[in-house]
Amino acid sequence: MPVKAGQRLDPEATKARILKAAAEVFTRRGIHAAGINEIVEAAGASKLTVYKNFGSKDGLVEAVLTDRTHRVRAWQNHAVEQAGTGREKILAVFDLMANWYAEAGFRGCAMMNAATEDRDQDGAPRRLAQDHLTFYRDLFRRLLTEAGARDPETTARQLLIVLEGATLISAVDRDPGLGAEARVIVETLLDAA
Repeated sequence: MPVKAGQRLDPEATKARILKAAAEVFTRRGIHAAGINEIVEAAGASKLTVYKNFGSKDGLVEAVLTDRTHRVRAWQNHAVEQAGTGREKILAVFDLMANWYAEAGFRGCAMMNAATEDRDQDGAPRRLAQDHLTFYRDLFRRLLTEAGARDPETTARQLLIVLEGATLISAVDRDPGLGAEARVIVETLLDAA
């Protein structure tokens, strides 16, 4: 939004407003379908301000996904820290996801959605999606080791498949009940581990 006469510019607030608006537009329309004019309008900013802060639409996409990554990790880490045992921590991740699936407007994982839209196979969306998957694999491996699992590596990969599969299917089918089903699968995997 334009700054009124006598008010000071707040570059960080402007950047945050653009990131928030771009995230909403990308989520609603998709990265390739969303134009910079639509983002500019939603953010109440000029094209010059967007390009000055992010360099290009690709730079804006990367910034939105990086911001999302930081927020998701903080969200997940907080849930894990609140739980007791390694098993309870893993289940807390899936409980958190089940609640997310039930939120109004749930459209799946921004990282995976962006990666599937990425035309450049080695672009930022793909790289950030791979990093996102690595975060979960490492988190699960650490928690499984803490819980005394026999093969934390294999079970961590299986948990990741359940997590991302449930997220995708819940978004496509618009079925928030998949979170509860995923948790049952996870309990079975943990019992076997």
